[in-house]
Amino acid sequence: MEDFSFESEFYNFKYEKGIFFGTYISGPITLEVAKSLVSDRLRLTNSKSVLMLVTVKDLKGMDREARSYLSSEEGIKGVKAGAIVVKSPFTTHMANFFMKISFNKSKMPAKVFSHEEEAIIWLRKFE
Repeated sequence: MEDFSFESEFYNFKYEKGIFFGTYISGPITLEVAKSLVSDRLRLTNSKSVLMLVTVKDLKGMDREARSYLSSEEGIKGVKAGAIVVKSPFTTHMANFFMKISFNKSKMPAKVFSHEEEAIIWLRKFE
């Protein structure tokens, strides 16, 4: 797959060196935003399976419906493994809560990190 970048009002995506990077910019994640995230990811990757690294900069919260959708079979379609990189204690708490509540039954490997470099090393195990 060719490298690319994409920007929207709520998030930015780029595909680089075999990893799909998603950066959530601001605001709460609603079900509508979650569906848009997944739809854009699948469209941009032609529904090919990718390693995904998500960085959360300024998350204000996530609706229960959005959390359920993002961890559903539809929400994780095309993701081999997912890493979440967090930058603050609040987002660390939110990410760990999301992982415990939503991904404990998922077949997709997923983990929270404080540093992007560590997340990339972990993701490369799933190439």
